[in-house]
Amino acid sequence: MAESTGPSQFSKDELTPPDFLNQQLFLDILRDVENDKALMINEFAIIPGTKPGDHFASIMFKAIITYSTRGKKVSSRSFVIKTMPVEEGFKKEMFIDSPIFDREIQMYTKVLPEMKRIMESIGDYEEIVPKLIYYSKEPVIIVFEDITQFGYEMHQGFLDFDNTAKIAKKLAKFHALSFYMHDNKYVHNFDFPQYGGVMFTEKNIDNFDMFIGGIMQMCEEVKTWEGFENIAEKLGNITKNSLKSLLNAYKPNPEPGFNVLCHSDFHIKNMMFIKKNTDLDKILLLDFQMCFWGTPALDVLYLFYVIGNASVRMRRGEMMSIYHTTFTDYLSRLGCLRQGPTLLEMNIELLKLSKFEAILSLCMLPFFSLDFTKVDAEAFMEPTPEMMVELQKMMYKSPPIVELLKEVLPQLYWKGALE
Repeated sequence: MAESTGPSQFSKDELTPPDFLNQQLFLDILRDVENDKALMINEFAIIPGTKPGDHFASIMFKAIITYSTRGKKVSSRSFVIKTMPVEEGFKKEMFIDSPIFDREIQMYTKVLPEMKRIMESIGDYEEIVPKLIYYSKEPVIIVFEDITQFGYEMHQGFLDFDNTAKIAKKLAKFHALSFYMHDNKYVHNFDFPQYGGVMFTEKNIDNFDMFIGGIMQMCEEVKTWEGFENIAEKLGNITKNSLKSLLNAYKPNPEPGFNVLCHSDFHIKNMMFIKKNTDLDKILLLDFQMCFWGTPALDVLYLFYVIGNASVRMRRGEMMSIYHTTFTDYLSRLGCLRQGPTLLEMNIELLKLSKFEAILSLCMLPFFSLDFTKVDAEAFMEPTPEMMVELQKMMYKSPPIVELLKEVLPQLYWKGALE
């Protein structure tokens, strides 16, 4: 068993690494990376990789290694490791038959390197993702360079308008690259439509019943708010069948409709930053497990609910214009012959996803607003039905979350997203 450490601030399933994450594995990895068969590890430790609430579909660790190569001692090199949940429980059951790890490996070994090559061919050397070091499909292991060594950090809370606009531009570039690659698929040899949705599917839709349970708990709270009677009535009519309408959000527009490679899990915890004071200077995107071919509107909606603060929602049209202008300009820079959507067409795409927007704002926005230092994060990761009900009651009574809901619920109501 690899050496482990685990203070209480880490997720329970990351306190003890699997046996296959051992010193011999990293000796082999480092000898390959350094091209030195005589390389020797001097010190080796594996620690939990993230805090509770920072991720869900995998377990993560950090390997901290001191080694000697060609007579030189390299001190404290760090790697981030992702692997499948190994302990029995909700997380393992939810994703055991899912292609998420195979999807991420394909992204990091095929799609993202080709995007980088295309960017550099037009003189754009901006980094999009951390460097992949190693992967294995059996057992499932993905190893990345630990970018905290270079000053990258996660951001706690939501971002203001200007910083969210920087992320919108990054997203627009990622989308434009996939649009261009698909338009030139015979040159770049990519079959993007093969990447179907993996977040919501016919097979796993029942796993998200907790969303409906949460909305029912919210409904009971909203009934007590003066002036929200009509909204509470709409919330009370949301049923399990409402979730099935989300399946269409993860299907591509029929040709010649407009599609891109969506990140599909595009929230603030799936990116890291180098900051200059409070301003974002550099951005790297993380976690490409859920990528699928579909409408860009799905990723764009994340900007308003799980990245940006209320100022971003208030200036929604302006943010959409920033995204669209960046997307269009980058297509032109790439020399793409096919015209992208107009700004009007992009806004129509967002309206088509109103049901998805409702789930994002009513379920994900409150979750991302929680202070995980004050709640039992493990209860979210491995919930019993009774525990989940109590957590949902607590969440929807929290004054900051009540304030957020009083902001977003009327907007959803007036656009018909609660029908």
